[in-house]
Amino acid sequence: YLIGDFLNLSRIQTGRFELEKTPISLSRLIGEEIDQLRQSAKARNVSLLYNAPSDFPEVAIDETKIRQVMMNFIDNAVYYAKPEGGEVLIVLEKQRDAVIFSVKDNGIGVPTQARRHLFTKFYRAENAKKARPDGTGIGLYMAKRVVVAHGGSIIFESKEGEGSEFGFR
Repeated sequence: YLIGDFLNLSRIQTGRFELEKTPISLSRLIGEEIDQLRQSAKARNVSLLYNAPSDFPEVAIDETKIRQVMMNFIDNAVYYAKPEGGEVLIVLEKQRDAVIFSVKDNGIGVPTQARRHLFTKFYRAENAKKARPDGTGIGLYMAKRVVVAHGGSIIFESKEGEGSEFGFR
């Protein structure tokens, strides 16, 4: 996924960033991403909570790019959740004519002064650098670019010390 993020970053900078949309089951995609992260979450004593909606309609998206967005949001939530007894709630729902995907954690949250920079290229909040020194600062930047390219919008709420919610509509 990191390689994919850097390739997409390069494509954005050269004007070659394109979407290849096909009808996809988001519910299935989320389940697959959760399965990939379950071991990492277990090692950190973090619970992944997801009730897959039944009968969720397929949506036309670029599967690879949206998969990267979901993986980024869930992976970040696992790492920034409380190290003992952390919880990550993943929600997929349909509201009127919108699909909403969100990931909520009960972790470190984002400091107020960092929020306006959060979706810029290579930016990382100080508390995030301490909690996870190996981050690149391109995951949220790419997530926003991918979601906006799909005609969507980013969901973001946070309280420092209480947790964050990231997602898309």
